[in-house]
Amino acid sequence: MSSYRLYLLVCGVGSFASTTAFTLNLVYQATVVGLSPLQLVLVGTLMEAVCFVAQVPTGVIADRYSRRLSVIVGYLLMGAGLIVWGLFPVYAAILAGTVIWSIGVVCVDGAEEAWAADEIGPDRVTKAFVRGGQAQQAGSLFGIVAAVGLTAIAPALPIVAGGVITLGLGVLLVVVMTEDNWRPAPVGSWRSMHRQVVDGVRTVRHSTVLAAILGAALFAGMSSEGFDRLSQPFLLPFLGGHPVELVFGGLAMIAALGSIVVTGLAGRWIDAVRPQRVGRVLAVVQALTALGMIGLGGAGHWWVAVGLYLGVRLIRDSAQPVLNVWLVSATAPGSRATIFSIVSQADALGQVAGGPPAGFVAQRRTIGAGISVAGLFVLPAVALFALAAKRSPAPRAEVVAEPATTP
Repeated sequence: MSSYRLYLLVCGVGSFASTTAFTLNLVYQATVVGLSPLQLVLVGTLMEAVCFVAQVPTGVIADRYSRRLSVIVGYLLMGAGLIVWGLFPVYAAILAGTVIWSIGVVCVDGAEEAWAADEIGPDRVTKAFVRGGQAQQAGSLFGIVAAVGLTAIAPALPIVAGGVITLGLGVLLVVVMTEDNWRPAPVGSWRSMHRQVVDGVRTVRHSTVLAAILGAALFAGMSSEGFDRLSQPFLLPFLGGHPVELVFGGLAMIAALGSIVVTGLAGRWIDAVRPQRVGRVLAVVQALTALGMIGLGGAGHWWVAVGLYLGVRLIRDSAQPVLNVWLVSATAPGSRATIFSIVSQADALGQVAGGPPAGFVAQRRTIGAGISVAGLFVLPAVALFALAAKRSPAPRAEVVAEPATTP
């Protein structure tokens, strides 16, 4: 199997497993485990705290030793964490499974994209990221259907099934995943790993574009935890006597279908050689996200709330492939996984910082107020993405063409 096809397979199957496990997991936590709004947010805060601590070390390991090994270990840990989460419906087990799953996520995060960029090659990597985003969204569609069907049998069954599939994906990668176009530096000490981190931080410090992206990721992360953890509980009172799993499954499917369309349209318009255009797209995405979240928190009518909820989900789901394209164009191969991890660490730090305030407001006032507060956090990301777009280099085609006009 070619690296291009394997990347699409990993995106699709991984998304299917994750969506199967997570589509109704907040309903499971709120109704079966009995978590309060603040506890729901604290689970997410723990998740992001673990990601924050482990993000850079795992990125350095991927850059210094093996992206392939990091990805395989990550999927195995994610599967184990989900199984613990689903088999033991108590708060302590939810926390333990969250820690295991989060370490697995950061092993994959950055390493998977860096592996794809090296193995697929620069001429096809933009197409791979866009198609991978669409494969993820297609996998989400099937995962939503699976989650709804399995929930009808037992509320925890989708989580366990997602864990088993994720474990199976990790085992499959042991057999079929190769790493032919990249070799780690000949190092073997923690001091060399420290140098890798220092080099990555220095790269960010000396790049206005990367520094602005890092700041934008921080503020976007501050906003995301409140929406992710509180939006489904916010919509629960609107349902009346309608089946929860069918309603949320249908909403998730609509969002996934919309994201496939939006990502496909974005793939025709963006490219790694035009980073300014990519940055402007992300600035608009963050502006629409902020408006949608603030409006959702104050919505008092079912159709208004559903429309804003779907809009925010659709936009946010379509943004990650765009950001991946931008980061590839702005980083060198030797530090790419580390830079990806630093950006993801900024997102995790933002979620750690922004989740508890949103949860506290939701606990003391209303869940909608917590979502609106989370929406305010994303506003600085708009300005930072716009700044990064402005400071990004001109399209490479134009830069190459300029010398030809010189006498």
